[in-house]
Amino acid sequence: MRLAIVLTAIGIAALVPSVASAHVGKTLPVATNFTARILQPVAGLRAAVVDGDQTLWLRVPPTATVAIPGTLGEPLFRFDPRGVWLNLRSPTAQSDGIDRFGLEPTASGVPPKWHRVTRGHSYLWHEHRLHVLEPLAHGRASAGSVGPWAIPVVVGARRLQLSGVLDYTPPGAVWAWIAVPLALAAAAAGAAVRWTWALVTLAFAALPLVWAIRIGRELYGRPAVGVAGYLQVALTSAVGVALLYGLLRRDRGSRTLAAFLVGGGALYEALTMFPLLTHAIALNALPTLAARTIEALIVVTAVGTLSGVILSDLRPARWSQ
Repeated sequence: MRLAIVLTAIGIAALVPSVASAHVGKTLPVATNFTARILQPVAGLRAAVVDGDQTLWLRVPPTATVAIPGTLGEPLFRFDPRGVWLNLRSPTAQSDGIDRFGLEPTASGVPPKWHRVTRGHSYLWHEHRLHVLEPLAHGRASAGSVGPWAIPVVVGARRLQLSGVLDYTPPGAVWAWIAVPLALAAAAAGAAVRWTWALVTLAFAALPLVWAIRIGRELYGRPAVGVAGYLQVALTSAVGVALLYGLLRRDRGSRTLAAFLVGGGALYEALTMFPLLTHAIALNALPTLAARTIEALIVVTAVGTLSGVILSDLRPARWSQ
């Protein structure tokens, strides 16, 4: 009974998504068809595009004063020796979904209302100007450049530009990446319902697959891996070990519960990471082909394991084999 309670608790913990972004309340993308490349950096500043073409990260020297105007030319961000400041009255802050309470977007000409978002000297935010040209790629079947992008940067009294190009990569044979896993999932479900060894095999296979895809997601830098990411890696590993222990036990209740939690967690992960099968580029520390393949196998093992637990007659003798 105690083990059942522990397994239930860690199963719930395994489903809690990690927090690795300054975009509070937003779901981080897991795959994309677009990448924004920086071709013309600003001397003295470090910049990086994160999540394909969604987010801009900028670091400035501690002694520098740098301003980032919004799309209407209004003050948006200010970097100075005291930290990074957001203009709460910026229309761009609201339209771009920069998540901060107390936004008061107003017409141009109104003095900015600065709110310090960090005492550090780097920040990342959703930057719409990176991907404003995405609609131009609609219907394209070949990879290539969509067009240029540019973001004004004011360093001291100098007005400069951070600029680059938006690239598009088609997702390929999406139908195959969806149809094949679903067909194999149906076969796995039938096998798991009929044979205990198939159910047990699927449950054991699901664990390292889910572990790999979650670790790959956490170790994908935005632009670097923070403490929260490494804590999530440790939690994921601990949950995996606990569920493996539950599967190895010989009593029916513990193994059934462990298999159910493995299947439920795998299904949750399959749904969360499903864009890997429909987009060209995985936002993951794993290579795209590896991440796609693992996601496909997670679909198979998740459906098979849950079907075996829910639909089959789990007699004690079956689990003791």
